[in-house]
Amino acid sequence: MDITNLYNKTLNYIHSLGMYSNPPHIDLSKMKYLCNIFGNPQDSYMTVHIAGTNGKGSTAAMLANILRELGYKTGRYISPYIEEFTERISINGGDISRDELVFYAEKIQNALAENNAPDKFMPNEFEFVTLLAFIYYRAHECDIAVIETGLGGRLDPTNVIKSPLASVITSISLDHMQVLGDTVEKIAVEKCGIIKQNRPVVLYPLNGESVIKIVENTAKERNCEFIIPDVNSLKIVAESLDCTQFEYKNKPYKIKLAGRHQIYNAVTVIETIMRLFRDKTNIYDAIYNGIEKTFFPARFEILSKKPLLIFDGAHNISGVNALCDTIKNLLIDKYYKKIILICGMLKDKKPEEAIKNICSESFVEKFIAVPVNSMRSENPENLCEYASKYCKNAEYSYDLSEALESALDEALWNKYVAVVCFGSLYLAGDVKKAWDEYNKYNKNSDKI
Repeated sequence: MDITNLYNKTLNYIHSLGMYSNPPHIDLSKMKYLCNIFGNPQDSYMTVHIAGTNGKGSTAAMLANILRELGYKTGRYISPYIEEFTERISINGGDISRDELVFYAEKIQNALAENNAPDKFMPNEFEFVTLLAFIYYRAHECDIAVIETGLGGRLDPTNVIKSPLASVITSISLDHMQVLGDTVEKIAVEKCGIIKQNRPVVLYPLNGESVIKIVENTAKERNCEFIIPDVNSLKIVAESLDCTQFEYKNKPYKIKLAGRHQIYNAVTVIETIMRLFRDKTNIYDAIYNGIEKTFFPARFEILSKKPLLIFDGAHNISGVNALCDTIKNLLIDKYYKKIILICGMLKDKKPEEAIKNICSESFVEKFIAVPVNSMRSENPENLCEYASKYCKNAEYSYDLSEALESALDEALWNKYVAVVCFGSLYLAGDVKKAWDEYNKYNKNSDKI
């Protein structure tokens, strides 16, 4: 069997495991058992552990790039992926190969069989892939791994990490409330589960006061240094679609990730690196270069400049609010006057409130709802109904390519209109494919 068939067979097996345990985790005993079979690979390298509602991926990407600039062989574990499953596990910017994914998946399956693993300790999808990443980083002798939690923190499978170099907590807002709690305070408590005794904690600065207090108190209880960036030492120098220039503590930086929330992610990263590696002689250069080189897909990603086509993985209320601010800061009245929105969201992300917030803006020319390739997809007709309460021109389509073609044709006809696709990250890959198809047959557009 060739590698493509083996890879697809492996993915089918992994997906068959189900993403989360049912019933939900009550402790980490299952993940500890699984790791113990392999001699606890997660203990064989240093770790930076990241939890939060939004911003984990961008934060992880910046941290990993800086650590690589400092000379460390650096693993990075993220979820979800955008186009290729292998994006979830990488070392020094290179994704795990398909044949290695197959190899390590078989290794885990064989070990479970040889150890007669009880049914209650059989991994779900996230546990399986997390274990695979841990084993992969040990096999490749990584110095450091930047590890994102999947869901929450306290009971997240990644939380078998005993003593990270630092625990980083990004922006916290309402999401996964059926599992983590129905208030930001309850969710913050779950995220704080990654905070370990005597290890520094770095917190994204724009969290609410109640969240800051919870994280700070948890850090104090566990004898941890608590670090939060000083927003008074931050100065935004220039913003554009291509990059943002800012100064932090009188040092200049440049970031390609668009949106002011990314600046706050960046200063969180800066504080983390400065706390851990302040004695390194090339620390500023490494931070500057690592941040400046960071690209992370589906974060206000420009797919085309003519017409302007952007995809953003704003998939919950907080993310959509950040997207709204970015559109106003970078597009409206700079050159563009109106935005056509294409949206696909999951039904468990409170889509009605998220859509209300963005469709109430005067810059919305049209709203087109589309389905997401997920069992949890919200019905496009429902999304359209939510939007129609605030936007006069709302419609839906079950054909993403058709919806994108219609929006792009309108944007080509009116140069003051841009197209912004947003919602679930599961939509990103399909939008890119639809754009590629459109671009083949339209010679007036420019592919980035």
